[in-house]
Amino acid sequence: MKRISLLTVFFILGCSNDPIIPKPNAFLYKEFQTPNYKLYQNNCGFSFQINDKSILTQEGCNLKIKNLKLRSTIFITHIKIDNNLSLIESDFTDKINKNSENAFFVNSSEYVDEQKKVFAKYFSFSGDTPSNTYFFITDSDKFYLSGSLFFDSKPNYDSLLPSINHVNKNIRKLIQSFNWN
Repeated sequence: MKRISLLTVFFILGCSNDPIIPKPNAFLYKEFQTPNYKLYQNNCGFSFQINDKSILTQEGCNLKIKNLKLRSTIFITHIKIDNNLSLIESDFTDKINKNSENAFFVNSSEYVDEQKKVFAKYFSFSGDTPSNTYFFITDSDKFYLSGSLFFDSKPNYDSLLPSINHVNKNIRKLIQSFNWN
């Protein structure tokens, strides 16, 4: 009798209806230093400030701005406008639409400095998208720069978010300091 009552008590106390949930993988929190900026100038007709920790390579007038620590690259494509601005803008819009298919939210902002003839638009994507940032800078007359941010890893928005925010601050600095020479 004692055996039966002990087994009954054991089953009653030992069983619960709470499901067993495995602990999710943890990601390290990255702390970023306040960036120092340096002026980048070229013979392609523009200049801007970039993070001094970045490695910039140039092929013609196209640029790659790498951050080795974050394993990120900002690709910038230089396009001459030859009465085809609407076609260039249409191509850029197609890239935005294709990239936003997996996005939860798309945030856009504009930057205009009429004195310097700098007109820019910046797109930030929330979600597991191939690129979390697209932007363009133009003078609306002769030149158009298209830029995008990519990471050398599988898109995982939650774990990349601190790095995305850090690089996006550098992109905003690039846009705000941009000059046509």
